[in-house]
Amino acid sequence: MDIGAITSALSGIKQATDIAKIIKDSSSSLEEAEIKLKLADLISALADAKVEIANIKEAVTEKDEEITRLKGVIETSDKLVWESPYYFLINEEEVKDGPYCQKCYDSQRKFIRLQSGGEKGTWKCHECKNFFVDNDYISSSHDTGIW
Repeated sequence: MDIGAITSALSGIKQATDIAKIIKDSSSSLEEAEIKLKLADLISALADAKVEIANIKEAVTEKDEEITRLKGVIETSDKLVWESPYYFLINEEEVKDGPYCQKCYDSQRKFIRLQSGGEKGTWKCHECKNFFVDNDYISSSHDTGIW
């Protein structure tokens, strides 16, 4: 939405008002054909103004939705905590919720909950298929270091 759309809508409304005044103030000498022409102009100007106002309403609605989305992003980022190698969300009771995949959040802003990888300190993401090892992981004697 830009100022031009608002200006155009207001101009259409002004034009319609001016035409309506001409019709109201016209003398009886104004022929029926002229009245019909002015009424057609009035209807056209009102239709144009209605379209412009609908466009403005749609643009304002889109902006409101974007503002709501961005407020949600800000609110979520205030609750987001990075603890390598993944993210946690802090809920209203100040309790950590997660862990969430770092790759999925950083690349797509998706909160994908990590699943246990089968051993203590290992986690896997079913979305991006990444595998994470945290500080609780204890290497076994048969560990080759390859995941």
